[in-house]
Amino acid sequence: MPHFTAVELRRPHQTADFAEVLALVQACDIAVYGDSDWTEQELREEWEDLDLEQSAWLAIDGDAVAGVMHLSEIREGRIITDGYVHPAHTGRGAGALLLAAVEARARELEPGLVPGQRVYLESAHLVGDASAPALFSGNGFVPVRTFFRMVRPSHAPEPAPSLPDGLTFRPFDQDLHGQAVHEAVEEAFVNEWGHQPQPYAAWRETVTGWARFDPELVVVVWDDDEVAALSLNYDKRMGDWGWIGTLAVRPAWRRRGLGLALLHESFRRFADRGETTVALGVDSENPTGATRLYERAGMRVLWRADIWQKELRAGD
Repeated sequence: MPHFTAVELRRPHQTADFAEVLALVQACDIAVYGDSDWTEQELREEWEDLDLEQSAWLAIDGDAVAGVMHLSEIREGRIITDGYVHPAHTGRGAGALLLAAVEARARELEPGLVPGQRVYLESAHLVGDASAPALFSGNGFVPVRTFFRMVRPSHAPEPAPSLPDGLTFRPFDQDLHGQAVHEAVEEAFVNEWGHQPQPYAAWRETVTGWARFDPELVVVVWDDDEVAALSLNYDKRMGDWGWIGTLAVRPAWRRRGLGLALLHESFRRFADRGETTVALGVDSENPTGATRLYERAGMRVLWRADIWQKELRAGD
């Protein structure tokens, strides 16, 4: 059996370890699809939001950072993690150590979560990482879903979209429209895999509490005084491109071309700002056929990621 005593865990240091960890996560992407959408800004924001002493670990192999694990977020009983092992250090036990560390922390947190609620770890890996499936399955995880990152070049000027008669775009005002937009998102996503309803205050903080949130990038379609559809867009929030964070069409307004109109208007707004690429994430099994819509709009799959889960506590 291989001997893994050279690999050990420690907590990351916000300054001393940052550059090496950034290079590590970028190297993991490059090994699979030849590029990386990790930016210095994105990793820095993630670390600023984490308690590095409680929610992050480094695997050290000799003098090198061989891997990193984050406990990124807890949504109800869903404990979301994000881990990477440098391609040059696979097969040394770093991944198993990181998974064990984040699971131990999750089990410490589990008694404080809502009684009777299902609690599970969730993590992911890029499809094409040959060692990841055996690592996850060998540690009790099961695959549950595949997500796509899709991208499209943005060229100014983008043509303005057309809307059905009676429907209009209006500027987004958080104080005036936030509640209605939140309700539209909850209705549109009620049957989406993994969706967990959020109260308005929590949703508002997640969506508009981001430091560089810009309401001018938010696209909202109105039918008289009702929100029919929307796209919550961000400038370089998930990579070095324009990011379509949430695209939602309420059921009563579907099959009228609003999804395509939202995309075209989003592309136009990003192009007007000089953005050269637009990206989004989508469930490969999205029940509304979103992947086909994005392909019709000229988007292509950049990478695929498999989602894995490990149940820590069954729900009532």
